[in-house]
Amino acid sequence: MEQSVPLYLSEMAPARLRGMLNIGFQLMITIGILIANLINYGTSNISGGWGWRVGLGLAAVPAVIITLGALILPDTPNSLVERGQTEKAKAMLRRIRGSSDVQEEYDDLVAASDASKVVKHPWSTLSNKKYRPQLVMSFLIPMFQQLTGINMVMFYAPVLFKTIGFGDDASLMAAVITGLVNASATIVSILTVDRIGRRVLFLEGGVQMIIAQVVVGTLIGIKFGTSGQGDISKPYAIFVVLFICVFVSGFAWSWGPLGWLVPSEIFPLEI
Repeated sequence: MEQSVPLYLSEMAPARLRGMLNIGFQLMITIGILIANLINYGTSNISGGWGWRVGLGLAAVPAVIITLGALILPDTPNSLVERGQTEKAKAMLRRIRGSSDVQEEYDDLVAASDASKVVKHPWSTLSNKKYRPQLVMSFLIPMFQQLTGINMVMFYAPVLFKTIGFGDDASLMAAVITGLVNASATIVSILTVDRIGRRVLFLEGGVQMIIAQVVVGTLIGIKFGTSGQGDISKPYAIFVVLFICVFVSGFAWSWGPLGWLVPSEIFPLEI
């Protein structure tokens, strides 16, 4: 899903809005994380210790919505052209563009499809020198997106915040705060990606995350050292949370959404 949805959105969106609409996928992920954190916070107070079952069971709700939604999604014009359904492809273009003037875009799709059909051995073609930059970036960008450490921060946030001095409920609330930051910063990416470009967001977000990680690691290291034992004041803990939010925001408007957007844009149709 994390690969097919960005690809689907890239093929359906008009070029001038492709970045913004594609990052809508990442925004929905961040909203889902936020809702999950809110549910965890609410169910943590259920007596008897079975609240976690409610949170786990409610995961079936979005799963059902996704499954039902997939049944009514139309094919993309690219896919229809590739399968020889040219009239359906043109009709789909008119439908999603809201205009009958789609001949130029349709001709581009047909030309790209014809070029792709000339390729007899796509896997060997992929290894050609001229496609090497796209091939390398399609591996490295998602890999480094995961290696930024965002999963550790988001999934282990309650444990982390409890370690630095917050109580059980407070640590869950801190996770809710990072979820809010995550969703809000993704909106910033949606509003800016098609204006200032992908490269600027990659560079700015990367620098921001590096600075935040160094500060958080230094602050925690000063108090806990290598033993993991130590005391921390509430103002000090809040300062750590602040820089964690700086890290999350940097990821959310750069490497988070762009890790899916850029690989879905850079390949020509023949590969």
